[in-house]
Amino acid sequence: MKNLILVGAGGTSADVLALVGAINARQPLYRVLGLLDDAADLCGKSLYGLPVLCGLAEGARWCDGSFVDCLGGPSSFASREAVLRDRGFDPERFETIVHPTAFVAADAQIGPGCIIYPNAVILAGVKLGVHVTVLSNTVLNHEVNVGDYSMLASGVNVSGRVRIGRACYIGSGASVREGISIGDGALVGLGSAVVRDVAADAVVGGNPARPIRTGQ
Repeated sequence: MKNLILVGAGGTSADVLALVGAINARQPLYRVLGLLDDAADLCGKSLYGLPVLCGLAEGARWCDGSFVDCLGGPSSFASREAVLRDRGFDPERFETIVHPTAFVAADAQIGPGCIIYPNAVILAGVKLGVHVTVLSNTVLNHEVNVGDYSMLASGVNVSGRVRIGRACYIGSGASVREGISIGDGALVGLGSAVVRDVAADAVVGGNPARPIRTGQ
């Protein structure tokens, strides 16, 4: 069995434990050793039934196992890459976790460090960069390209030939029209209908989605 260490002690870690449990129920593949987190009050304690081993920088040098990227959310998605880089993590040591009920087309490309939740649908020609998180019931239709470190929340529907940039966050229940481009670092609010291109670092929301903030 492959040893795993979960990076980040937030709710995503609890989700990943459930995903790993479902994978192991079909075929035992993983053993989770513990979690890493920079919160000083967590180190040495137990969370989700696992030990919090140490902080991220110390844990990056851990030799026994692969990491799972459990960082990020609506308020912190943009900093995931920098956090891992600054703590000294080797990008090649991150495991991709795919729930057994997810559908992934044979020609889809999924980079290292991705997490694919239950009932996600990843169709023909889709490309996911590194450390992309796709939550439950999200559908990525043909030839969608999702950049590194982006996060798609539950129930997102992305039509064909959409480009989602690097380190984006697409909120729950959002829909993206065919051929749209969403720039790096953008945030799409939950339930939004994206019918025109979204600029880099913009925040958009509504139906149709309109800018709430443009750039930084």
